[in-house]
This record gives sequence, structure tokens and C-alpha cells, in this order.
Amino acid sequence: MERFVCNVEISVFAKRILLGLGIVVVVGLFFGLQLHERLTFEAIKASQTHFQELFQTNPLRFVLGFLAIYLIVVPLNLPGATVLGLLAGALFGAVTGTIIISFASSIGATMACMLSRLLLRDWVKHKFPQAVSRVDQGIAREGAFYLFSMRLIPAIPFFMINLVMGLTAMRLRTFYWVSQLGMLPGTFVFVNAGSELGRLTSPAGIFSTRMLIAFALLGLFPLVAKKTLNWYRRKSQTADDKAEEGYLESAPLVSFTPQGAPNAEAAREAQTIASGCNACMACVTMCPFLAKYGTPAAIAAGILAETNRVDPFECSLCNFCGAVCPEKLSPADMFLALRRQAVETGSVDLSRFAPLIKYEQRGHSDLFAWYPPEGPRTVFFPGCTLPGTRPGITWRFFEQLSQTFPDLGMVLDCCHKPSHDLGRQEYFLERFQAIRDRLVEQGVTEVIVACPNCYKVFAKYGGPLKTTTVYEVLARNAQPRPGRQVGPVGQVVVHDPCPLRHEEAVQEAVRTLLTGQGLTVRKMKNSGKRTLCCGEGGAVGFHHPGFAKAWGDKRKIAAGDDRIVTYCAGCAGFLGRIASVSHVGEILFEPEKALAGRSRVSKAPMTYVNRLLLKRRLQRMQQGRQSCR
Repeated sequence: MERFVCNVEISVFAKRILLGLGIVVVVGLFFGLQLHERLTFEAIKASQTHFQELFQTNPLRFVLGFLAIYLIVVPLNLPGATVLGLLAGALFGAVTGTIIISFASSIGATMACMLSRLLLRDWVKHKFPQAVSRVDQGIAREGAFYLFSMRLIPAIPFFMINLVMGLTAMRLRTFYWVSQLGMLPGTFVFVNAGSELGRLTSPAGIFSTRMLIAFALLGLFPLVAKKTLNWYRRKSQTADDKAEEGYLESAPLVSFTPQGAPNAEAAREAQTIASGCNACMACVTMCPFLAKYGTPAAIAAGILAETNRVDPFECSLCNFCGAVCPEKLSPADMFLALRRQAVETGSVDLSRFAPLIKYEQRGHSDLFAWYPPEGPRTVFFPGCTLPGTRPGITWRFFEQLSQTFPDLGMVLDCCHKPSHDLGRQEYFLERFQAIRDRLVEQGVTEVIVACPNCYKVFAKYGGPLKTTTVYEVLARNAQPRPGRQVGPVGQVVVHDPCPLRHEEAVQEAVRTLLTGQGLTVRKMKNSGKRTLCCGEGGAVGFHHPGFAKAWGDKRKIAAGDDRIVTYCAGCAGFLGRIASVSHVGEILFEPEKALAGRSRVSKAPMTYVNRLLLKRRLQRMQQGRQSCR
């Protein structure tokens, strides 16, 4: 395999050497034959009559010869392109000349872009990864319009646009048609001026009306184009775009970027991304974090070159980038590895996340944790947030599950997902393995969870324990009630929590439960596999509140006037600050109140009181069971 890769690299290198030598030969012949002296305004004007005779004698051969010269001059940025454009106007007229130059210049520009990509892209990306990513970010924000705007303003040298665009991930066919369209107005103005120059027979003709109009168009076109583009950008910019600009401008006061060489895990993940990412920009267009730092490929290159400037604690770890990646990569794993390195090397100040860490510690403490004395085979693990904010809904879930599992027990504890996402891997493994081992020792074989984060942890680290969600269990026993509309509204949207973006069975179960209540579920943009983070993921809000708010605002805009229903208590809490949100449990057990926005949701410090009361209720239930025996 290594020999095959080596041979491929040598083959590519050899082709580039041959291509480079070919270019050197062509350029040498161009200057050696003194073609640069023949492609001047004076030389062309002196030979205009001769060229016109050649054109009239054999139009097709002359046009093909003209195109051949033009397609050598433009891609290699040789002198003479400007004069050839004027000559086209003088010989072929404004309309025909514009058509010929439009296609020739677009094809030539695409050839130049391709040469830049083949010969320079890898070298420039390796040496200046962040600089290349900035251009990619402009394309990500505005798409093809970014190139169109540069083509429309002649003040930007066309050869420079060809060179820079060759370093980006834009497809060549996109580059071609955008260039064709963007250069067309300027091409007409320029070729029209050439046609007027071709009509001159005396110096007095310079002051003719047609000539003055042609010169005026040349001078005014760049100014009008610039003003028009600025007006269009202001008009087309949405509130979401303006808000995101603010998020990108804001930044944490400190950076937690791990310093020095990457550790083994970070280097391994970066190498995977660097070798697999094709910089297609699919992930960058929706992610404020990547819009700030660049493509995963550029970031990975910086990590491997030990010039990384990316703060991984600004990433929500939602892995939307992985969900849309055509190469099936997972950049979130690379950013999590950087977080772990930052913890190992001490480059992160964890005191910023103290409220979250203490919340986790309380949930695992003897005061709040609860395990049934006699371990049932199946337990309900509701997590931390749901029992604190909605203890009544938590108990109703438990009662419904008990109808299917008569010996069901409930476990109150924290799965330690916060520590996992903060990069405290050693601490996380120690604490969660203790939870898993305790359950296994008590004879538990299946864990039913309500929290998406708990599901992700148990599914990945739970070992022999089978993990499922309460929503799947209830959906299997659901009794559909079509046509029954509960509450004042009958249409909702579902926000799928990002930890469950790939769990289609869970997503379908939630929708089954909602339609069973007689509700219409409108498909929200970016749902299911392509769902977006609510803003709470990765504890970003503690470090970069702007990015956290960016995610939340995107969810609010996508929901519109519809109520958001989610099956994560954390998501419901975060999105509930800016939109109308209900937990699916509220829709199931108190639909009228939920849809009217009157569900009671507790906040700290009452959340801790609720968890203590719930634990007390479980203790009394256990005492009652023992007394019955």
C-alpha cells in the first residue's frame, strides 16, 4: 500500500514537472519569436488593414488563429490580452467581438485557474493554510456571488483572480460560468471601445459622440458596478446574516488553543482530516466556528505544521460538519482531541466551566444519586436536567415504562458527559466506568434513557448494557389518534438534539408520539441527520456566548411561528430563552398546557430541591415494596 501511494505521488510530481517545463517552453518561444513586440497597440493599429483582409478572405481560420493566440496569452498572463480585446472590437464589431472575447476570456481564465490549482495549490496551502482558508470563507459566505462580484469590477486584475481562485475548492465548471457571466458587461464595454477605435481615420475622430460615449462607459462602469454590488449586498442581507457577522467579530477574551506539537491522538485525527477533506465547504457554510477558522483541511494542516491557532473550546462538538461531509469524515473528533490535549497540557482554564463541573459533581454525589438496593434487570436513567426541571413529567415517564417493565427501577446519577466534552477524558472514564460497573454488578442488562447525552455516553461506553430511549419504548405501545387536535395549535416542528443526529429510530419514535397526539409535524430545515446544535453543545456558552447564540438563533429562524418540540431537556431550556419550546414529555402528559405555553418548568435552585424530592419519593416506593414482601 505504501509503495502504491509513493508511486502515485511520484507520478503526480512528474506530471507537474512536465507541465511546468511545457509552460517554460511556450513562454520562451513567445518572447523568442518577439510576439510580445507584435502585440502592442501601435503594431496592431498599423496592421489593422492587413488583419481585416485576412479576416474577409477566410473568417473561420482567422478567428481560430485569433483564439489560439488569445488562449496562450491569457492563461499564462503574457502581454497582449488588452490589445487583442481592442483588436476584436475593431475587426469583428462590438457584438460579435464581445461574443468571441467573452468565451475566449472565460476559457482562458479557467485554464489559468486550473494551472494555478495543479502547480501551486498544495504548496501554498502547506505554507499559508490560514490565508487560503480566508478566501474559502468568502466563497462560503457568498457562494458563486463572491467570484461574480470580483469579475464585475474591472479594478481587480483578472489574472490575480484566476491565480487566487485556483487555490480554493471552487469547482472549475462553477468558476467558468460565473466568470463568463461576471465578465460579460465589462467585456462589452471594452470591446465596444475597441470597435470605436477601429473606426478612427483622423485625430479629430477622438472627439466624436460615439467615441466620447465609449470612453465614458470605460470610466463609469467600474464605479457603477461597485455601487450596484454594495446596494445588492445591503438589500439581500438577512437579519441572520447580520447577526452572524456580529458573532464572527466577537471573540473570547482568552484563547485555549493547545500549544506546541499535537499529541498522538490529535495528530492522528488531523492526519485523517488532512488526507481526506477536499475543502468542499459544505460544513463551513452553516457553522460559525468553521466560518471563523476555515475548512477542516486548513485547520488540520495547521495542526500538523505546529502552527495551529484554533481554539477547540469554541466548537460545539455537534458534528454537523461530519453529517454533511461527502467523505464521511468527523472533524468534531479532531476538535475533541485538541480539547483533551489542552487539558493534558494545562492550556485551558477550567475555572471558566466551574458551574458546569460543579453541577456534574453534585449530580454524582451521594446526596443526589440514587440506585435501587435490589437491582432490576431494566432501569430508567432520566439524567440530570429532566428530573430537576420537570419532576412530574419524569415520574409520568417512569409510570408508563413500568407498564411494560413491572420490575423497572429508576437510577438518579450524572453520566459525566460534561467532563467528556471538556476533554477531561481520564476523569470521565473513571467516573462513568464506576457507574457502568455498579449497574452490571446489580444485574442490570438494559438502560432506558430520556437524555440524548446519556444515550450517547451509554451507547459508546456502556459495554454490555443495552441502551434504548424512553421514546422508542412508548412509541411501540402508542395508540394513534388521527384528527385529534389538542390545544390551540395543531402544527409543531421538532428539534432533533445533535447527539442523536444519526439515530433515525429515535427521531421517528418522537414523531410517532406527536402525530399520535393529533399534531401535524412540519419538517424544519436542518433536522434529522443534518440537525443543528441548540447552542448548549460543548459548553460553548461558557467560553464564546456569541457562537452559542448563533446556533440558537438559527433554530429560532427555522422554526418560524411554530412551537418547537424537542426531546432534550437541555435543548428545551436553552432554546426556551428565545423561542416557544416544549419538551415532548409535556406534549404527551399535559398537551393543553404545553401547547398554550403554560407548562411549569423549574429553575435553579428549585431544580436541586426537585431532585431531592424525587429521590425521596423513590426511597419511599422502595420501602413500600419491601414492606409488601
